[in-house]
Amino acid sequence: MASQVDKNSKDIKDIKQDIKTIKDNHLYHIEKDMNRMDKTIDKMDNRLWWVLGLMVVSIVVGYIGDKI
Repeated sequence: MASQVDKNSKDIKDIKQDIKTIKDNHLYHIEKDMNRMDKTIDKMDNRLWWVLGLMVVSIVVGYIGDKI
């Protein structure tokens, strides 16, 4: 019975160490990557609005050109 307690104690110690590693290292990198992705998405969003605006302007100019 004591060996099972020892095994559980060792497992708990390993789990605590893994959680500490995740908190200290991996979460930092995930947050850093998410911030970088957010900036990239913002850039793409701005480009999409510019393309949409240019399409609308070109349609309006084409329509006005046909009417003149």
